Amino acid sequence: MTTLGSAAVPILLAAPDLPHEPELVTRLTRPGSPVVVSRRCVDAVDLVGAAALGTARVAVVGAGLPRLGRDALARLAAAQVRVIGIAVDGDEVGGQRLRSLDIPLITVPGDAPDLAVAALARAVEEPRPSAWEYSGAAGAPPAPTAGQGAGRLIAVWGPTGAPGRTSVSIAIADETARAGVPALIVDADTHGGAVATHLGLLDDVSGIVVACRQADAGTLDAAALASAARTVDGRLRVLTGITSPARWAELRPTALSRLWEACRATPGVTVVDAGFGLECDEELLHDTRSPRRHAATLTAVTAADLIVAVGAADPVGIDRLVTGLDDLRRIAPETPVRVVVTRVRRSVLGGNPDRQVREALRRHAGVDDVVCVPDDRAAYDACLREGRTLAEAAPRSPARGILREFARQSVPRPRDQQAVPA
Repeated sequence: MTTLGSAAVPILLAAPDLPHEPELVTRLTRPGSPVVVSRRCVDAVDLVGAAALGTARVAVVGAGLPRLGRDALARLAAAQVRVIGIAVDGDEVGGQRLRSLDIPLITVPGDAPDLAVAALARAVEEPRPSAWEYSGAAGAPPAPTAGQGAGRLIAVWGPTGAPGRTSVSIAIADETARAGVPALIVDADTHGGAVATHLGLLDDVSGIVVACRQADAGTLDAAALASAARTVDGRLRVLTGITSPARWAELRPTALSRLWEACRATPGVTVVDAGFGLECDEELLHDTRSPRRHAATLTAVTAADLIVAVGAADPVGIDRLVTGLDDLRRIAPETPVRVVVTRVRRSVLGGNPDRQVREALRRHAGVDDVVCVPDDRAAYDACLREGRTLAEAAPRSPARGILREFARQSVPRPRDQQAVPA
C-alpha cells in the first residue's frame, strides 16, 4: 500500500446519512489524525462546488447523499477528485446503491468510530480508484468481479435530410423480433425523434428520459429498463424519445453511456435510432460537466457493436452520406459499418439505379458493400397511416424483403430458429 506521507490528507465528507457522522468528524479533527475533513457537504451540488475549489482530492460519500448520481460523479472526476463510498456494516441497501454507481466502498462498524477512521485512512491511501471493498475489520481488499453482457447494440445513423433512418431502424428491430430474438428499439434522435409516431404510440412519457434518470441514479437494471419501455404487439419493445427537442439537455453523456451498457447487458438486440449529429465541439469533447447537443448520437455510435449508415438515393443524399462516412470513421474507427441507401428509384438516377448508387459510393467513399432499398412509397404511406411496421402494413413489399434479409445478416439468430417468419 502506498501512503500519501505524514501530513493529514484533506477530504470532502458528504455522508449526512451516516449514523455516527458527527463522531467521525470529531475524531478526524484530532491532532495526528491521518485524514482531516476539509468540508462537510450536505448534497451532491454542494460537494461538486467544494471539489471545484481544489482544496481536497478525495471525497467520501454516503449512499443517502441527495442528488448523488453519475452526472455528479463525472463532475468530480473532471475536478480530479477521487470518490470513496462509506456505509455501515449490514446496510445492504446503501452498499448496493453505491456499488450500482461503481463507487469504491468501505463498510464500517456503526458503533466504533475509531475503526471507521482507520478504514477510511486505508481507503484514502489506496492509489487505485477501482471497485475494491474495504471493511473496518478487514485487511486486504478482495478482488473485484466483472460480468459479461449478452446483448448486441446496433446504432442506425443517417445525415440530415430525412434519409429514412427511422424506417430502417424500425425494420431492423421488428424483423429481429419476428426472428425470435429479443429486440428493443431506442429513439435517441434529439432533434426530431419519430419512432413513437411511426408505431402509433401516443404516450407523452419519454422512455429514454426515464431510463437516463435511472442510469444517473444508479438504479437502471434489466427490470428498470423493461419497465421504461413500451411493447408493441407483444413482441417489439420500444424506448420512446424525448417529447420535445428542447429536452435534449436531459440526456447527459454519462447517463447515456450507462444506458447503452444496460442495453448490452440485456439478452437480445438493441437498435438505436441515433439521429444525425456527428459534429463535436472539441472544447466539450472531454468536458463531462456540460451537456452536449449531440451526446445521444455520439455516445450511441461509439458504444455500438455495429453502425448502420443510412443515406438517400439522390445526389444530395449521396453527398451527405459520403461526408458522414468520413466522420464515422473518425469517431468510431474500429466499429464495422454497413451502408443502406433508401428510396432507390429510376426517376432520379435513371436506368439501373442500384448500380449507380454502388458505383458512386465505391468511387467517393471506398464502400463496396451497399444495401439498396427500393422506393416503395405506397408501402411506407401505409405504415404511417396505420401506425404499423413494414412487415405488418405491407408484408410483400420489395423494400420489406430487402430489409428483412439485411436484418437477418446483421443479427445472430437463435440456434433453433430455422427461418424468419413472414
